[in-house]
Amino acid sequence: MDRTWSWRVVGGLAVLWLVGSLGVVWLLFGARLVALTGIAGPTGTFVVTDCFEGLEDTDTHCRGRYTPSSASTAAGAEASRPMLLRSASDDFRPGTRREVRLVGDVVFEPSPLDAAEYVTFAGWTAVTLGLPGHWLLASSRRGRFLNGENYVFVWLASLFGAIALGIIALPVAWLLVTVRG
Repeated sequence: MDRTWSWRVVGGLAVLWLVGSLGVVWLLFGARLVALTGIAGPTGTFVVTDCFEGLEDTDTHCRGRYTPSSASTAAGAEASRPMLLRSASDDFRPGTRREVRLVGDVVFEPSPLDAAEYVTFAGWTAVTLGLPGHWLLASSRRGRFLNGENYVFVWLASLFGAIALGIIALPVAWLLVTVRG
């Protein structure tokens, strides 16, 4: 069997691994991140009926009614409906009104701090999931499996890079939330 053919297969698997890693990161963080920054998602008003602490996390979640803004309603959105506000910025009293963005069946308050935190977590997840694919790709290019010891240091440096990316994203997210609401 030709050795270059087998390494091409390893390279193809590495590319699939990297694409899959990016897909997982997008599924975990993408929609919520664009809602937190105010980039996408229909806008509307959320009226709180009650708040509680989440079971899986320590975030505050609120139940209430979501009403799309007039621009969203003109685009064919539904009228007021019950909804869950995930990761509320405070434990709100019943009747409190909040400007929110809709993502699926959940609404989020645009928040620069939460957006920067999500950028950090998305970077950390992308690095952690993508590093084995990068190792396989580098190995396939050389035609032999590389020693993976240095990848531990690359992983640690990338984690610090993800933290730095979150810090850099904070003013950008603040600007987006201010401009787009």
